[in-house]
Amino acid sequence: MPTIEQIERIFKVHPAPSSQPAKQAAVILPLVTIGGQTHVLFQTRAHTLKKQPGETCFPGGHVEPFDDTVAHAAIRECTEELGLAQTDITMIAPLPKVEAPHQQLVIHPYLANIRDVHQITIDPSEVADWFTIPLAYLLTNPPQIGHFNVTVEPAEDFPIEKIANQGGYIRRTYMLQEYFYTYKGRTVWGLTARILQQFLSHLQQEMTSSDPL
Repeated sequence: MPTIEQIERIFKVHPAPSSQPAKQAAVILPLVTIGGQTHVLFQTRAHTLKKQPGETCFPGGHVEPFDDTVAHAAIRECTEELGLAQTDITMIAPLPKVEAPHQQLVIHPYLANIRDVHQITIDPSEVADWFTIPLAYLLTNPPQIGHFNVTVEPAEDFPIEKIANQGGYIRRTYMLQEYFYTYKGRTVWGLTARILQQFLSHLQQEMTSSDPL
């Protein structure tokens, strides 16, 4: 059996790798200028897609093995879905990642600027349409907050009898919070709304700080 000294040497020379999610995705939160005003661009998923048809989302998709970086995946997906050239997209900064544990998925969002919305030509197999919401509207109209309950029930292979507090894990219910942004009949919610809310919250905080940039 290894001694503590041997274990120490192993972990100092070869640190344990961080666990990686089964799937990683990258999206772009696109800022555009329309009529001299800053807008946030969204797209509607094609109604023919198997997953989340008709839902509002940001341009993006899964990180593929051939992507050089996660940021490259975000740009690649955006160019494919909106028919843009890479030169039409200017990356600004990464945003906090968002996790979807039930999907074993981590989403890496990036803030970016699309230079000219007139260059957009959607891929109808992936995108039904696109629309924008003025940033000023989003900053002055807080989202509606809703909740839904998620009940966790042990599966047949879960050894519940080995746990001291068995009753606390049988049909355990968690309450999850969701944000809903609405504008002219459009609704933004789910992971897209979580990414948007984090962006808006940070922007508002920095804009109202005592020493704004």
